[in-house]
Amino acid sequence: MEDRAPVVSSPEQSPSSKHHEGRGAWVLTAYGICGLALFGVLAYFFSDFIAH
Repeated sequence: MEDRAPVVSSPEQSPSSKHHEGRGAWVLTAYGICGLALFGVLAYFFSDFIAH
């Protein structure tokens, strides 16, 4: 047990400091942005339809 190297938790090597989201988070973010853009386009055309 004495021949093991001491465990030093540096901020560069700590697993909690390097937080990487999975692919699912990016897919949901992309769907959310596309959904908001589509909602904005539909709201624009609907308000234009109501105004005329």
